[in-house]
Amino acid sequence: MSPWIAASGVFFVYVAIVAMIVPHLPSRKRMQAMCGAVAGLAITAAASRTANFILMDWVMPPMALLTAYWASGRLFVRPMPTAERALAAVDRALGIQDVAARTPPWMAEFLELAYAWVYPTIPLALAISMAFVPGADPERFWSVILVTDYICFGMLPWVQTRPPRAIETEPPWQARFRRVNLGLLGSASIQVNTFPSGHAAEALASAFLVVGAPSVLVIWMFFNAAAISAGTVLGRYHYAADVIAGWVVAIVVAMVMR
Repeated sequence: MSPWIAASGVFFVYVAIVAMIVPHLPSRKRMQAMCGAVAGLAITAAASRTANFILMDWVMPPMALLTAYWASGRLFVRPMPTAERALAAVDRALGIQDVAARTPPWMAEFLELAYAWVYPTIPLALAISMAFVPGADPERFWSVILVTDYICFGMLPWVQTRPPRAIETEPPWQARFRRVNLGLLGSASIQVNTFPSGHAAEALASAFLVVGAPSVLVIWMFFNAAAISAGTVLGRYHYAADVIAGWVVAIVVAMVMR
């Protein structure tokens, strides 16, 4: 069995167990989380029975990722003020809001675009890996990406916070593309913060997975990961500590599954 399939099975069983035991979870959210876990297990079971490379390499892993994101989001009960204050304190110590306020308009637009660029980053990294990395293995690729994400999503029941943009009264900057990002988040996001940041973790894990490709592509992917992380923090979509923790998760998973 592919490692990503096994990891997916473990994660969705975990979601189902947490949905049953987490206190004060509204019954509607509990049922939604259970339904998400069942859907994820169905995807996992179907993946274990197919030999179609298009489904295995391009369709089912992203389906598992999105289902995991949605199902874990149903486990959010209420914000934890102590955790939010701790995350905000790190941002203040690093001067994140001051840096955002001094960001030139053209850079703000670039960083907003970089934040959105995480969505095509994973399939692009897979394409680069398959085309240029000797011995590239899509099973290992998706195992690294999904295990990284499952760790980030799996922390949500225990560290429940709102994203800084939902707490701070003023936006970090005026950028036209920000309206696009906020629209996407309003329609597709779980509307809560994940610690560690899946955005930052996915971007860095994708960069590690193209090592072995031509140097210009590897450098570009690591620059891409840095830009996504900067846009994530300075755009106030995540706290700095979320991103740092996401990097740690990506590095550890990539090393363990090397």
